Amino acid sequence: MPGCEYSPAVQHWAHLYAQGANQFSASLSEAMPYLLVVLDQLEQRDLPGEFAFLPYIESTYTPLASSGDRAAGIWQLMPDTAREAGLRITSDYDGRLDISASTTAAMDLLQRYQQEFGDWRLANMAFNAGEYGIKQLVGDSKTTRSAKELSRLRVHQGTHDHLAKLLAVACVVSDPQRFHVELPDPDPDDTLALIEFPAPVDLDLAAHLAKIDEQHLRHLNPGLLHARMPAEGPFHLLVPASRRLVIEQTLGKLPQYAWREWHEVSLKQPETLSLFASANDLDLSALVAINGVAGDASLAPGTRLLLPGRAGANSELVQDLAPPALPETTPGVVSVHAGDTLWSIARHYGVRVDDLLRWNGLSRTTMLRLGLRLRLSAPDANAGGTSTTAAAPAAR
Repeated sequence: MPGCEYSPAVQHWAHLYAQGANQFSASLSEAMPYLLVVLDQLEQRDLPGEFAFLPYIESTYTPLASSGDRAAGIWQLMPDTAREAGLRITSDYDGRLDISASTTAAMDLLQRYQQEFGDWRLANMAFNAGEYGIKQLVGDSKTTRSAKELSRLRVHQGTHDHLAKLLAVACVVSDPQRFHVELPDPDPDDTLALIEFPAPVDLDLAAHLAKIDEQHLRHLNPGLLHARMPAEGPFHLLVPASRRLVIEQTLGKLPQYAWREWHEVSLKQPETLSLFASANDLDLSALVAINGVAGDASLAPGTRLLLPGRAGANSELVQDLAPPALPETTPGVVSVHAGDTLWSIARHYGVRVDDLLRWNGLSRTTMLRLGLRLRLSAPDANAGGTSTTAAAPAAR
């Protein structure tokens, strides 16, 4: 696509993004795992790399949920558009929030718009304003238009700004020194792999094999609206690419019926993992990979293990561990989860970032920590000054 000199509007937005250089760099770093998924699909399809920043313009790469007839996900797809593109939206799964599936749908749309209009700039505008609105303006002509001619199209100013913002982010990233911006480098764990399964897999089991906690696994797979794969599918997960082989090999040693339900227990007495492998008729090496302990080692009382089956089967050997208690819910208060930012929380709940900062005694340099509870409205002056938040900065 055209570069930094495309138009004064592009340069205007580029300088605005670069004004908050640290914040811009931090937002790209936070988006990195999702961004690499998008970039991989762009490269496979040989599409313009600038489109890696389209979800940044749409949502800052935050998989925003919604209800009713509203847009959702990093691509901000409308429900009807998503369904027409083949995405499923049910009570326990939203394909618009599924990073891989929604990216595939968005790429399909962009390719179709390019074929129809013959211009990637118009494809971007159609993504923002709707295919039929742009078609009414340009008809079947595929004549290449200058920046000035394109700027005269009678679309909402937000659509013109949308294209300018996309080109502006690409401009800053293509020439960071010009804008005094330091771009983040991907961490090894930022590279994700999509694993397709023939049957549903327990998320706690998958998280153990991926060597991440279940909350992080759900952050990588926000399309799963509950702590499970939907019975009707899809059966796939984004996981750290470095763990893909271990996950596939370990599950391959287990019968598919044993994938669905696992629970955590604590040993009541010294025992070995081989006992549980025999009792459940499972491959010992699979249990070793899942729990990270030697099969013949004597495990001390209190050792935590992940075992197949439903919780509730206490015995003389083990005691079920209750899942962590959810934080007490208070009207007008929200807890910070993995991937949350002040901007994403403010947008999701329809409040201003400045208000969120003021109500919670935070500054723009405060780093959110997991579990921090934030007020969503001004504190009650009659509440005695009791605060539900911990405002001290903390490493995220």
